[in-house]
Amino acid sequence: MKRFLKYAVYYSVILLFIIFNLVLFDSLRYKKPDQEELKPKIVIVSHVYGNPYWTQVRLGAEKAAMERGVVIDFQGPDDASVEESIRLIKMAYAAKASGIITYVQDESYYKDIINKIIEDGIPLVTIDSDAENSKRLAYVGTDNVEAGRVGGREMIRQIGTEGKVAIFMRGKDVKNQIERVEGFKSYLKSNSNIDILAIETSDSYLLEAELAAKKILSQHPDIKGLFCTSALDGIGASRAVKDLGVAGKVKIVCFDDLPETLDSIEDGLITSTVVQQPYVMGYKAVNIIVDNIEGKKTKGLFITDVQVVDKENLDEFREKQKKYSSAQD
Repeated sequence: MKRFLKYAVYYSVILLFIIFNLVLFDSLRYKKPDQEELKPKIVIVSHVYGNPYWTQVRLGAEKAAMERGVVIDFQGPDDASVEESIRLIKMAYAAKASGIITYVQDESYYKDIINKIIEDGIPLVTIDSDAENSKRLAYVGTDNVEAGRVGGREMIRQIGTEGKVAIFMRGKDVKNQIERVEGFKSYLKSNSNIDILAIETSDSYLLEAELAAKKILSQHPDIKGLFCTSALDGIGASRAVKDLGVAGKVKIVCFDDLPETLDSIEDGLITSTVVQQPYVMGYKAVNIIVDNIEGKKTKGLFITDVQVVDKENLDEFREKQKKYSSAQD
């Protein structure tokens, strides 16, 4: 009996030793993640979540986030919506995001929430479209009035100083679109006798842009040019001139460098495009937010350049695109 008890105690000690070590090993193996330092989260609220232009903004933002040790939460409505955009901004604010980057459709709707966020100590930067009368820290993007003037200069180069044109814009209440139209109209007024027949909107829908262009082209067979203030408007217009058999006869000046836009320039459907720098916008905006998180008061206007791309410099532009893309990988 004593011998049995002796072995029982012996094996019990061994068993307890094994259990203790297993528990210790398990606790080390599955160390609680909340002990790790959480990275700052920056929320980006885009104009339309799936728009290819905003994909480039996102890529630039993610590159900067990787370099600066922060996390990007990319948001945006499925369709252009002031209400949904502001709801997403308010959600980011309620969730105590470390910083917010947002597109502004109509400053009058955004101003109050932007000011509240800034007053509460959260850095906020506007991108692509500004709210200059708010307390936002900085704006990163195109000078949209000047970009419209560049489009006007390009239209005159293509059709001369006489003739009829129409304008297609993403939305009549969208701030950067209004500014581009303003710049375009002012340049034509000062430098030509070109008549603007109509201003149509697509509400960021490719099909709507195509249908609107077909309507204008059918009603005005003598029209010389179409000025499109957004990427999808230009593509819609290019499909319209192709279907109606007026490619080359009607000149299209549009915005941005989506693959179909560049292909349409190569095919003679689009005459030229005013190219922005969405990747640079996303990259710079994130760096401004992180600077402010770290105590560096980076503020003001950070205007990105535009470039006109047409058939003459298309190959050169594509080569630069390839080199730039390779450098970002």
